[in-house]
Amino acid sequence: MMSQMRIRTMILSLAVAVFLVFGAPLMAQMPDLGEQPEVEEVSDEELDRFVTALQAVEQIQIETQATMTEAIEAEGMSEERFSQIHSAQQNPEMELGDDVTAAEEEAYESVLATLMEVQQTAQGDMQDAVAEEGFDVQRFNEIIIAIQQDPELAQQVQQMLE
Repeated sequence: MMSQMRIRTMILSLAVAVFLVFGAPLMAQMPDLGEQPEVEEVSDEELDRFVTALQAVEQIQIETQATMTEAIEAEGMSEERFSQIHSAQQNPEMELGDDVTAAEEEAYESVLATLMEVQQTAQGDMQDAVAEEGFDVQRFNEIIIAIQQDPELAQQVQQMLE
């Protein structure tokens, strides 16, 4: 059985994926955090399509993670080392335990370019998966909000995913 934590994690992952897919336009459509948005009721048919889209997006995320891992390893780096170098690139004040070699820097740049391409492809695939189920950005996001706010609806989604 899927735990309540798993469904919440899945929904949060989906929300993050949707943000990655739709970016700033989605944020412009989101209510302020202080507001309690009025969410239109979610029909059973709509919830079925939502779950189908959720499962498709999750599968894309799994495949994308595997592709990213393969890209890192293909350059002779570990995920941990890539993450260390990436964190140091993002935060110049962060110190690496040892210096980044020229070969590591070259591999890092190559991996980063590949990962950006993989991410763009995944974003398009996730957007297609959501659209294939007949959702526009706003309605899909409203359903995510409804699930987060309504424990009964979250339970229903959890049961549908089992």
